[in-house]
Amino acid sequence: MTKKNPQEIFTKPILEWWHKSGRKDLPWQKEKSLYKTWVSEIMLQQTQVKTVIPYFLKFLSDFPSISGLANAKESEVMSHWSGLGYYSRARNLHKAATIIKKEYGGKFPQNFDQIVALPGIGPSTAGAILSLNKIEPRPIMDGNVKRVIARHFYVEGDLSKGDSKNRIWKLTESCIPDSEFDVFTQAIMDLGATVCLPRKYKCEQCPVNQSCIAKRKNMVESLPQKKARKRKKKTEYNFMVIRSGEDFLLERRDSNGIWPGLWSFPTLEINEKVRPWINSYIGVSNSYELSYMDPFIHSLSHIDIKINPIIVDVNDYKTDTISKDMIFIKRQKIKSLGISKAVKKIIDEL
Repeated sequence: MTKKNPQEIFTKPILEWWHKSGRKDLPWQKEKSLYKTWVSEIMLQQTQVKTVIPYFLKFLSDFPSISGLANAKESEVMSHWSGLGYYSRARNLHKAATIIKKEYGGKFPQNFDQIVALPGIGPSTAGAILSLNKIEPRPIMDGNVKRVIARHFYVEGDLSKGDSKNRIWKLTESCIPDSEFDVFTQAIMDLGATVCLPRKYKCEQCPVNQSCIAKRKNMVESLPQKKARKRKKKTEYNFMVIRSGEDFLLERRDSNGIWPGLWSFPTLEINEKVRPWINSYIGVSNSYELSYMDPFIHSLSHIDIKINPIIVDVNDYKTDTISKDMIFIKRQKIKSLGISKAVKKIIDEL
């Protein structure tokens, strides 16, 4: 029995499908560049296209070049990422831009090893940057691509480990065409994002449904096999929402722990005494009242945080007692800083 060529049964139908039905009007596809592809690929990690688009447009408007991004302050970059999550992505973008400016004259490198060496870029992202810009055919392995390949060729097991990982990489490589590899890279991502969905998959619209082994075995929803989820940690904090008129007190968090490098309301452990902390750090000289907003759960990928916002209205405060990492800032200006969704939620409710 002759072994079927993946280029014929898989690649060719997907290319034909993309030319008819693929996405061609995404903002990073217009006047394509290595810089635009890089920023979009980083933003799209763990994040849906519809969420990324407004962030991408604003980011490129304010940082239109690698040099512009490198010259910006980290706090400016973080403010453009506020609400997008996974904030290490923004810090790595800024670090990488600084390296590119210094070592490559502000021009994005076109060598795979040089790209992978940059902060925040792995083999799949580097491959996407080179392939989408038609520089070099490289396999990519984002979640959408893994799902399409795993289902079509029936790859079982943990796709991030061992034989399953090696097999899926080799299968992806075997499907890359010699020409139109840039189109194929976009096409297979589009197929996973719009047709071969995790649950509401649309097999009737899939260009390779006739050769898909998972469909034939009625195992589409079972692949890729899901990792055993770790139980999320749970923690609880008091958020000190201290305001004086239109000014709110914010604290810049350090580079470790939750929301690293972002601005937040001062955060107290649940067993810390509130009034002694206020008297010590804010130096309030007159009486004040505490009021309480409804607590809420803020979920991150690895932890659920119960947040108890405690509102403290003060008439005056001593600036010499306030930490160098704290500032009073007008409410209207808070969203220009890098803040978490939890802070934004409280400000919006107030």
